Amino acid sequence: MFKFIRLALAVVFYLITGLAYAGPGARELTLGITPQHFPVELARLWGPVCQYLSRHTGYTIRFKTSKDLQTFWKETNDGVFDLVYITPPRYVSAHATAGYVAFAKEDDSPLVGIIVVRKEDPIRIEELNGRELAVPNLLAFGAAQIPQAYLRGKGVNVTLAAVNNHESVFRTVAKGLYPAGASNLRIFGMLDPAMQAKFRILWQSEPLPPFAFAAHPRMSGATVARIQKALMEMNGNAEGRALLAPLNVKDIVRAEDRDYDSMRRMKLKLD
Repeated sequence: MFKFIRLALAVVFYLITGLAYAGPGARELTLGITPQHFPVELARLWGPVCQYLSRHTGYTIRFKTSKDLQTFWKETNDGVFDLVYITPPRYVSAHATAGYVAFAKEDDSPLVGIIVVRKEDPIRIEELNGRELAVPNLLAFGAAQIPQAYLRGKGVNVTLAAVNNHESVFRTVAKGLYPAGASNLRIFGMLDPAMQAKFRILWQSEPLPPFAFAAHPRMSGATVARIQKALMEMNGNAEGRALLAPLNVKDIVRAEDRDYDSMRRMKLKLD
């Protein structure tokens, strides 16, 4: 309970005091973060990043997320956020519907879907047939669609059980509520080592393009360039690296829309 209260207070702190870091009168921008964790945890991880970017750009950059993935996707496609940090297939959708353009990404850090089971469970892929697979959302790409497509290709039919987010996937599998769960390698790498030790990775996908930082077209080129520069400079200083480490984010490099053409060629049906 104390940990929850502490995290909740952190959320309030980041949301209320963020303005002070860019100075009075600074233009306020929103950075929408895909809700792969509970909002309290996202605020703890991304609040300091937004403060850092505010100090180094002169803008007030505020962390925002949504109550669930469906809401986040809708709000992104509606252009609610000035900036987004988003999965590759959802970036393609957001570009097509709202005009978001990728400007930064991780260097050599692709999205990799995984299926996990409890470490002591000797279950094999084929033994998942006819059983439930915990997923953060029925439409999650790396953590639902790709794993299910792989299993079907192996003749293994599972029922997807949506449990709200990636953290819930790991918690429910650890408790034995589901025999297996799907997530992605990035989220797995962010788990506490004690939690990681509870699982065995049963399968992982081929690498896919990394998450994208993208800007809504209402953002000027000069504004985007300033934010891009600040993000990329995080690689080269101790404070920036310390903020990126808990996010399991490696070096940030320049991105272009064409970097996600491989996702377009997959012609995914997301909704």
